[in-house]
Amino acid sequence: MTIVLLLLLASALVGMATGFVFRIWALVLISPLVAVFSAIVLRSWEFGLGAGVTVVAACLAICQLAYLAATYFLHAPDISAHDQIDGEPGEQREQKIGRQHK
Repeated sequence: MTIVLLLLLASALVGMATGFVFRIWALVLISPLVAVFSAIVLRSWEFGLGAGVTVVAACLAICQLAYLAATYFLHAPDISAHDQIDGEPGEQREQKIGRQHK
């Protein structure tokens, strides 16, 4: 059970590190590496097919969720719930558009 938790933790750390440094296309390279490494480790610890496939799938899911969490925290200041598309400039004008009084 300890090896499973270590694999999940390592997958989360790899996903977060990838999210802070690279773009989403890096997951195309990272995901197969996580799957192969997890499969090799599980096979060396003599896990069965069903348990091994479940743990590898969980490692991939954790890696990708950690990537999404890292990119969200990295870009969270740029995302605002107050941004609305209503045709009127907000309080923080980026293009110095004045108000039009009609």
